[in-house]
Amino acid sequence: MPKSPTSNSSSPETAPAAILWLLNGDRIDDDRLASFTPQLGPEERLRHARFLRPQRAREFLLGRLLLRHAVRYLLGPAAARIAIAERERQAPLLSFPAFPFAPDFHFSLSHSRGWIACLASAVCAVGLDIENRAHARDAEELSAAAFDDVQRQWLAGLDPQRRTTGFYRLWNNQEALCKLHGNLPRGSKPVSCGTGWNCFHVDHPRLHIGVCAAQELASFDVVELPDLHPVQDLRDISISTR
Repeated sequence: MPKSPTSNSSSPETAPAAILWLLNGDRIDDDRLASFTPQLGPEERLRHARFLRPQRAREFLLGRLLLRHAVRYLLGPAAARIAIAERERQAPLLSFPAFPFAPDFHFSLSHSRGWIACLASAVCAVGLDIENRAHARDAEELSAAAFDDVQRQWLAGLDPQRRTTGFYRLWNNQEALCKLHGNLPRGSKPVSCGTGWNCFHVDHPRLHIGVCAAQELASFDVVELPDLHPVQDLRDISISTR
């Protein structure tokens, strides 16, 4: 399995090629969560209201706030206004009215049983998948449904004590690669071996994490936020792609 690039400390002025932001949403109580809702744009509020499961609504709201955090960090004050359009079965579409041209900003969101993650890059398209270690998946059933013969044979050849880790490495990276494909610019050729893209696993005590990028990342940071605050200076406007 590929190894993760070295993690470097950075400021916004010297941002790494990609940053993975993590947040344990269970630390945010319901009252504080409600205070974040006005940060959503009109289309986001409509989608947020349609969720039937409270946990999924929490993850959606916190994911969008984490996305705004990443936008502001990588693009700075010039990203004071962002436009977010919801898309069916796709990541939201972002635009930046204050910029004379579209900035290079790529992202991928993932959530798992209370944990929220946003992978952001100003370099290339990215894909991300996380899984909460406290809520194990049925590895045998999912392997039979989602993996090909080569992958299943590779898993079967692992020592039993390494098989769970091996399953999540494959599962995370496969999900992250699928998201990377979906985040590539329209008209791009499919990601294929030998074109510079890479997938790797990120170590974390409470999460299985898979990251894919359209090119090899020269630097990579993981930032786990202890808390999240409303982004007071990001005022969203609504656009429609329907």
